[in-house]
Amino acid sequence: MNLKHIAIFGNKLSVKGKFIQDLLAGSSFDELEDFQGKKGLLFSEVVLTKYLEEDYRHGKSAINKKGNRPLSTFSSGERRKALLEYQLKQTPDFLILDNPFDSLDKASVAQLRERLKEISEEIPIIQIFKREADLLPFVTMIFEIQKEKIVGKYSGNNFKKVASENTYTNLAKIPKPALAFKEIPDILVDFKEVSLSYEGKPILKDISWQIKKGDFWQLSGPNGSGKSTLLSMIFGDNPKAYGEDLYLFGNKKGSGESVWELKRKIGYFSLALTELFNRRDTVLEMLISGMVDSVGLYRRPGDKQKRIARGWLKVLALEQKEKAIFTKLSALEQRLVLIARAMIKHPPLLILDEPTTALDDKSAKYIVQLINHIAKESNTAIIYVSHRREPGLEPKAVYRLVPSEKGSIGEIV
Repeated sequence: MNLKHIAIFGNKLSVKGKFIQDLLAGSSFDELEDFQGKKGLLFSEVVLTKYLEEDYRHGKSAINKKGNRPLSTFSSGERRKALLEYQLKQTPDFLILDNPFDSLDKASVAQLRERLKEISEEIPIIQIFKREADLLPFVTMIFEIQKEKIVGKYSGNNFKKVASENTYTNLAKIPKPALAFKEIPDILVDFKEVSLSYEGKPILKDISWQIKKGDFWQLSGPNGSGKSTLLSMIFGDNPKAYGEDLYLFGNKKGSGESVWELKRKIGYFSLALTELFNRRDTVLEMLISGMVDSVGLYRRPGDKQKRIARGWLKVLALEQKEKAIFTKLSALEQRLVLIARAMIKHPPLLILDEPTTALDDKSAKYIVQLINHIAKESNTAIIYVSHRREPGLEPKAVYRLVPSEKGSIGEIV
């Protein structure tokens, strides 16, 4: 059976937008005539979230009818597998895959790719994608969508040429901080054979890892290997960290400094931060808030603070967005601002948790360039957290968590 499989992309393409909804309902452009008059299903985190909410309220959902195990305890890969098999049982005319590999580790990506290859022999597939590396091998035609209209059409080879174009420029020199941190030891973080378990389940086993001034690490490992747990021991108020042989900035955790004193020395970026910022702060105010450790700005900033923040806007090439409302920025612009906000004090340690997730290739290149720039122009140690190795990223070493029955062990790659 010779089925047609296509892929579509666009900077502002939304699964809730008119283009995708029309496509699901069997109404679309002439270029996609093979899907007209047919009914499709959407394989997406948006759909999966609805089943998670159902599972939370009732103890089970349509894709987890037996309810022997809460859907929330499934790994990302297990959840997507369950959703995919449930949707296939409904025998749709075609499937729309919404960035199906986002946030999955290599093993889960490989398993899902193999299953989708099998499915492609039985049912047409439309893949929504942002990263060229995620393109499924059986896709032969690619459409670019802007403002709910098709504006480009590519074969696989033509698209690769377009996606590889480098359109960004060199970054300006990063500004110096208003105040320098004093009496910071050379070893910022020191795990000494640290083990951790929850409710009898081992999570980490004999973790020994030192992070020194100016280091640039990538922290990697499959989903569920304990990366978030490890971070929470450094940055958060994880009670499991107390009593372990874990030293932060020269002091054993729990022996003196409060969690807020520790956080003052750590710049932190996470996608969850964008959900916290629902005030109408301007971009300049958002940057300045990083100097005073607040979520948003509650005091009138001084001239020096404004000058430093404007210096960062120059680095980000966002000088014209100074007075723009932060929440109105694009996803890339928000992340650039939040990374600069985390770095604006030149903290001894900067933690970047999955900063390129759900971005397209071009946007990810901007993020990678900014992170490399920070590493070269400062003495701040960086922990970059991701199971995806971004092209062009220049960490000095990788600390990888490897799952085992006794908890994940760490290895330096």
